[in-house]
Order: sequence, then structure tokens, then C-alpha cells
Amino acid sequence: MPEIRLCGLCKRSISQKDFESGITTERYGQTICQECSNLLSKKKDTGFNEQNFLSESILNEIKNITRVLTYESGSWLNIIAAVAQCFTFGTLIFAYINRDGDVHSFLLLAIVFQLMALTFFVIKK
Repeated sequence: MPEIRLCGLCKRSISQKDFESGITTERYGQTICQECSNLLSKKKDTGFNEQNFLSESILNEIKNITRVLTYESGSWLNIIAAVAQCFTFGTLIFAYINRDGDVHSFLLLAIVFQLMALTFFVIKK
């Protein structure tokens, strides 16, 4: 499967052919397409400030991170899993309180609740 490469400035995809032919350049640890490279060379000729470029790059990267972060939608399986984990905690407390009695059955019940919770959390993924 080919690797997807994006320009560090404009975020356009860079084709494998352009990357292999050497049209793209590497600057500041980012792959930059030919158009952005030409733009940078023009800016450098007209008094380009490298500090501004770095701060703009950091700002663009932060914007990209916030675009990538998505919220996971809740489902009824997640709610059931959370309830099962609450039962697990309650069962462990009950096993601790009644440690003179039959603790093994309470611990086994806690394991069953926890396995149910893990199953419900993972079932959608």
C-alpha cells in the first residue's frame, strides 16, 4: 500500500511520482510540494522571515491536530459497559466487606462483570 504524503504547508497530497523524481523538497522535517517550494524561494528573495514561517507552521500543525481529533459517538453498548464496570466495583467492595465468607464467588462475579464491560466496549470497534 503506498504511503500518503502531504505537503507540510498546503496539505495537498504529493504523488509517488513527484516524490521519487525529486520534485519535492524536505524543509524543517516536512515534505514540501514544488508549488510551495517556489513560493518559499520567492518569499526568501523578498525578505522572508524564517521566524514567522516557523510560527505559522506551528499554528497550522495545531489546526490540523484539532481537525483530526474527533469525538466518539456514544452508544447504548458503552452505557451498558459503564454500568457493568460499576457493578464490578461494587462487587469488589462487597467481597472485601465479606472477606470471612465465600469471597471466591464474589471475585468470580466481579471478573464476569469486567469481562462483560470489556466486551461491550470493544464490540463496536
